Amino acid sequence: MQAGYWIRSKPIYGGLQWQHKAQAHVIIASGEGGRAVLRLLQQQLPPQAIKVLYLPEAQADHSHALRHMLQDVLGLDLASALSRHDTAAALWLALDEVLTASRMGTRIYAAGDEAFLWQVAAQAALHGVLNADIMREQAASLARAVYCVHCKTISHHVNTNIATCSGCQRQLLVRDHFSRRLGAYMGLMIDAEEPGNVPDILEIYP
Repeated sequence: MQAGYWIRSKPIYGGLQWQHKAQAHVIIASGEGGRAVLRLLQQQLPPQAIKVLYLPEAQADHSHALRHMLQDVLGLDLASALSRHDTAAALWLALDEVLTASRMGTRIYAAGDEAFLWQVAAQAALHGVLNADIMREQAASLARAVYCVHCKTISHHVNTNIATCSGCQRQLLVRDHFSRRLGAYMGLMIDAEEPGNVPDILEIYP
């Protein structure tokens, strides 16, 4: 068994699938998450309204493919079906507006890196949406957000077993224990008992 298999707090993500009994569908994606949305759109389409909110990234912009799929292939009204945003702030504002106007029974789908998935969850929670009601697909990088239990700073895009805290500069052991509230894994000072005794740093979350 792989290490961490029995760590119950460690999230497990699957592929996106339509929830056909929903009243409407809101899809939020960033960067490589656009590929997950394209795969979802290739499934049998539900009859309810679909809204895609997309944040392209410098190395992953699937805006053109999404426009083509929604408008040319599926024949949907692009103005209502796709909302592309250039900044994260604009995306979260748009999501807030969409959820404010949504009715009960709306299903939410999220695709992107892990930190993005849990930011979606945090934003949705402000509107009473439960974690269990959000479908998630982790796209591209397995990099982690790491919460330093010593200075309370969250370091993003960590891809090694040991990471330098961006706040206090301690060397942190990246654990599999995950906080859904924080959207981050716990990081503990690895050389607290023997200062300077830090094991080899390995890239294990590419």
